Amino acid sequence: MSHNTYLVALLVMSLGTACTDDPLTSMPASDSGSGSPTSFDPPLPSSATMSEEPTSTEPTTSSTSTGALTTTSGPDGSVCGDGAVGDEEQCDLGDANANIGACTLECKHASCGDGLVHEGVEQCDFGLGNDDSYNGCRPLDCQYGPRCGDGVLDVEHEICDRGELNGTGTTDDEFAPCSLMCGYYGRLLFITSQQFNGDLGGVSGADLKCHAAALAVGLPNANKYRAWISDNFQSPETRYDQWDLPGVPVILTGGLVVADDLLDLVDNGPHTGIARTEFGEALFEERVWTNTSAFGEIFSIDDHCDSWTAADGSLQARWGFNALAVEDGPEWDSWRAERWWTSFSVFSCKGLARLYCIDDGFVLEQED
Repeated sequence: MSHNTYLVALLVMSLGTACTDDPLTSMPASDSGSGSPTSFDPPLPSSATMSEEPTSTEPTTSSTSTGALTTTSGPDGSVCGDGAVGDEEQCDLGDANANIGACTLECKHASCGDGLVHEGVEQCDFGLGNDDSYNGCRPLDCQYGPRCGDGVLDVEHEICDRGELNGTGTTDDEFAPCSLMCGYYGRLLFITSQQFNGDLGGVSGADLKCHAAALAVGLPNANKYRAWISDNFQSPETRYDQWDLPGVPVILTGGLVVADDLLDLVDNGPHTGIARTEFGEALFEERVWTNTSAFGEIFSIDDHCDSWTAADGSLQARWGFNALAVEDGPEWDSWRAERWWTSFSVFSCKGLARLYCIDDGFVLEQED
């Protein structure tokens, strides 16, 4: 075979190999003549591309959404709030689900200790904080534990408790009404446990002695207490800030009512003897420095130990008789009618007597 004939035959063979139904793949040149791998993945044949089904975009019950609201609450496809109880739900009342109801917004049964108050069933629920202490929530039934307002006196925490009557100013016996904080509602009046001679440091010094007595036992408004005392210039009627405070009873330590209010005290006298100290100790037939009339006015322009600055035996002062041990009979009738509690007789200024102290800082707003 000639050289030209050989070249023609070789060209025919090459053209026959390249003619196929498949698309051509671009191949880089090779010095070796055997070819090298492509640097790009070859495209799929058209027949393979047309045979694949499009991927479904429909959600399945096992899928979870990202970046969008999840509409399923469990693998069974249940939704909390659809009214049907799913495998992972305890309950489902549909639109009636509520954190104050029998089925919560998480489709769980309401239970004591879940921190949610089931309306009409539970009074309280502090979750893990439930306990049987005062002001606590009982862990067994989520009902209130001992607390102010339950009508049961808890002597460790309360002075008085009349339940629904607390804070109304109403009482059903001879004792004072209860405040909203389970204390007695009223202006406290006490006789000092200490005795003093006539040198009180003036009327203001007598007030300071009342402050000290009230502070010693932790009484509210301790620095507002005033002595029931007069000199030749001032008296309770002129110097009390709250002389006219209607409807606020005057009471003793322990809650016994002395008068319906301060004006009742001066108009009608005390209902009972002023026989309790700041500590609640009972004292009877004691002298009390006053120089004050039954109406809260100055009794004498002379009998006041030189305006309560002298313990001089040559001077005298007016005093009151605080209480009788037996509140019955002619002597008791005279004690009340003649207002012996505030003006009974005179006594030497070097002698010892006590003071009456009354709360002059009571604030009505504390009951709001």
